[in-house]
Amino acid sequence: MKRFEYQGFRFLVFDDVYYPSDDTFLLIDNLKVFVNDHVLDMGTGCGVLAILAGSIAKKVVGVDISEKAVLNARINVLLNRMEARVEVRLGNLWGALKPHEQFSLILFNPPYLPINASERRTGIIEKAWDGGENGRAVIDAFLSNFDKFLEDTGRVQMVLSSLSGIERTISYLEKKGFQVKKEAEKKFFFEKLVLITFKRE
Repeated sequence: MKRFEYQGFRFLVFDDVYYPSDDTFLLIDNLKVFVNDHVLDMGTGCGVLAILAGSIAKKVVGVDISEKAVLNARINVLLNRMEARVEVRLGNLWGALKPHEQFSLILFNPPYLPINASERRTGIIEKAWDGGENGRAVIDAFLSNFDKFLEDTGRVQMVLSSLSGIERTISYLEKKGFQVKKEAEKKFFFEKLVLITFKRE
């Protein structure tokens, strides 16, 4: 188990739960949350984004496919006394949500690393970065349904990687009628990370 502090909040990170990294902090450092927001943190992990969003927003729902991550996030919610604003649910993407549930802000730092079938591991932690053969398995599943759970005036903040097609995602969203803005980026020798915000035109 690891520990860290950020903006006055304390976090535990269990073994086999994704430890917040450059992609997480690209989103954290550019988080745009308002007091009346109803926020969905998809793939919440240890719950850091959900808790930081919950310090401002009216209500936050964090979702994760990993039972261990959900337990980790729930403990961090209690540790930071955020249980009145932050709820953590177990589920695979939209499976944890109610059919007519909608949010004014959706946050998503998806698994985007391309993993060949021969390289695939079946451990819990691998789900945090395994994006399938082309890195887009989870991204495409998210994009196919997110608008059903987004309020008409809502927006999405999402991390993209050059390893799984930044422009492909942006082009898809624009064709779907969404206005896309690049908020921030980080460059590394092996990839580029970009944070986008998108909303309906």
